[in-house]
Amino acid sequence: MGSLVEEIEGDREYDFEDVIFVAVGKNVEKSKTTLDWAVDNFPGKKICVLHVHRPTNVLALTDGKLARGKLKQHAVEAFQKLERQRLQERLDEYLLILDHSGVQADALWIEMDSVEKGILEIIARHNIRWLVMGAAADKYYSKKLVELKSKKATFVCQNAPVSCHIWFACKGRLIYTRVGRQDGSSREIATPSPPMDSPLITEQAVMLSESVLRERSPEPQEDANVVRGNLRPISLRSVHPNLPSNGVVDTYGSIMLQMDEEEHQGQASNETDQQLEVSTIDDHNLKQEVFAETMKRWKEENDAIEAACKAKALESLCVKEMSRRKEMEELLEREKQEVQKMKDQHDEFIKDLQMVKDQKTILESQIVESQCVVEGLEEKMFSAVELLISFKKKRDDLRIEHENAIRVLKNLRKLVNGGDSSFPGSQILEFSFIEINNATRDFDPSWKIGEGKYGSVYKGLLRHMNVAIKMLPSYGSQSLLEFENEVEILSRIRHPNLVTIIGTCPESRSLVFEYLRNGSLEERLACKNKSPPLPWQTRIRIASEICSALIFLHSNKPCIPHGNLKPSKVLLDSNFVSKLIDSGIYRLIPQGKSTDTSALSSVYMDPVYLENGEVTRESDVYSFGMILLRLLTGRSALGILNDVKCSIETENFNMVLDRTAGNWPLEEAQLLAHLAIRCCDTQPLDRPDFVSEIWSVLGPMRDSCVNSASCLEAKELRCAPSHFVCPIFQEVMKDPIIAADGFTYEADAIRGWLDSGHDRSPMTNLKLEHCNLVPNYALLQAIQEWQQQY
Repeated sequence: MGSLVEEIEGDREYDFEDVIFVAVGKNVEKSKTTLDWAVDNFPGKKICVLHVHRPTNVLALTDGKLARGKLKQHAVEAFQKLERQRLQERLDEYLLILDHSGVQADALWIEMDSVEKGILEIIARHNIRWLVMGAAADKYYSKKLVELKSKKATFVCQNAPVSCHIWFACKGRLIYTRVGRQDGSSREIATPSPPMDSPLITEQAVMLSESVLRERSPEPQEDANVVRGNLRPISLRSVHPNLPSNGVVDTYGSIMLQMDEEEHQGQASNETDQQLEVSTIDDHNLKQEVFAETMKRWKEENDAIEAACKAKALESLCVKEMSRRKEMEELLEREKQEVQKMKDQHDEFIKDLQMVKDQKTILESQIVESQCVVEGLEEKMFSAVELLISFKKKRDDLRIEHENAIRVLKNLRKLVNGGDSSFPGSQILEFSFIEINNATRDFDPSWKIGEGKYGSVYKGLLRHMNVAIKMLPSYGSQSLLEFENEVEILSRIRHPNLVTIIGTCPESRSLVFEYLRNGSLEERLACKNKSPPLPWQTRIRIASEICSALIFLHSNKPCIPHGNLKPSKVLLDSNFVSKLIDSGIYRLIPQGKSTDTSALSSVYMDPVYLENGEVTRESDVYSFGMILLRLLTGRSALGILNDVKCSIETENFNMVLDRTAGNWPLEEAQLLAHLAIRCCDTQPLDRPDFVSEIWSVLGPMRDSCVNSASCLEAKELRCAPSHFVCPIFQEVMKDPIIAADGFTYEADAIRGWLDSGHDRSPMTNLKLEHCNLVPNYALLQAIQEWQQQY
């Protein structure tokens, strides 16, 4: 039968690492007996030393008044490093002991405040099956000890996983066994016996031999055969098999045979005399003396063999003890060196601690001075904030006065220079940053309606009008004068299908546009917020309106390409009239600064523009072709070009049309698809022209849609935007004027209101600060453009 571990492994259904874990403590001498017991009782097994390291609290060793943040970091690190070094040296000592015993060894340790919990953690983490640990301290050992005396051993015994088999030993003796159970079975495993070659077994074997000899060696006077006077031949090997065969035994056997023959002859003849009987008795006594002498010699030889065995065992123990003594002397020498090293480090640590205390005093005095300085600076800061607020208020007042003065000056210059009165819309309003901030409610994220590479767009309420405010990026090298000149150029671009620029804020680099309530074309194609899909007639009209706006931009001198055309840049008003936003806005931002590199945005961009960054007419043609494909199919822009090409080649174009738009006229839809594919040609020179080719296709289609009954019905349902209507007359304004309350009125209506003696606002009923009226040219131009459409 093999060792206990081999028996258990034989019953397992799968192989497991043949390792015995031995829990050891900080004291090598006290844990050595447990380690030696494992080595003696598990020969040929790999032993892994298991140790739980309890870290020392560094702050507990220092001055209690010393704050954690003021302790020098390098001192703490040095102490922790010293502890780890001691731990490694302690583990090396255990591994050295196992190496001298000829055992394959390893070490495993964990850092935890509780030793018993650390042992349980290692058992659970590494799925340990065999564990040896101490049952009690050596001072509690006695021959009557049969239970656990250590709290740690009791805790581990009660809380360890049921699959772990634990032997608890004390002073080289097995005290208690916690039997492990596997696979939920109730089979218990017996406590392992010591190996046959251990000292414990040798001593037991010697004692057993002596006991057998005493039981089997008969005393001559108690032999039954001798008492009856009938001796039989006896083989001495049956008494003690280890006794050697010699001449004495053979002689004795011959004598016994001769005695039997003589006795047989004497009994057969019955004619022997008294002398022969006396002679026989003497011979018998002589034989008993020889037998006693022989038994005495056998006993002496047995004692000699036993003494030789004991001498050999004592010699082995002596050699082992001398080896241990030498190791202890070497260990003691190393401990002395370690103690000296620790003493030196302790002295250095005390010096550093004293230095820290000195620095603490200096720093505390500096902190007191700093607090005084901070208090003085806080007082100055509060006064500076109050002064800044007053200056800011004065600055805003002066800025408003300055803007009013500039506006009056421009009007006077136009009058002096004979300016053309046919372009009143070229004058746009200028707003302060405070007005922009209040209009967007401090740029509330919930009011943000869009964001792209040319800035963020917020919905706002500015001077009682719903507007869209575009905050341009702050990067760039344009000066304020250059920005105002570019805005002046863009504000002169007026078209029914372009979003009107109402005003600007040079201070915050922002533009103010009219607000369109129906959102963008992208949102309508995606049916956002469960909005109904656009009919195919409306989609053809939107395509023609986009084409008309681009023709107008390209015919301007100098040419102004849109540069960022996509469905999200096409806005729809309450009557689903499309208007382009951000037309030529790239002129306000230096090239190469925008970073809109998303895959969805780049689908609408000309591949040539993505390579060289140059915006041309052909770039707008490519983007228009992608929008036209979106209007036809209603699909996402990713892969739409290849899908339409394949459907046309396979004569299955009807499958890609958006059926939610109604019954498309297939011939016109195919014509638009071919036109869109030509617009998306990779060679810019092969793309069609807006005027000569694209408009020649879209123009007639638009007219047919306008003349259809559905389009006429939609036109009848169109109504004027609310900000075009005068609050007093409730009619579309012909001469809009801004009053002191910020509202826009018809000129005759507000003048009649003021001439009748009213000094309060007709909208808010608050007292007007003044009676000055300012013409709203931007709104007038928007009203005129709206009226031209109908």
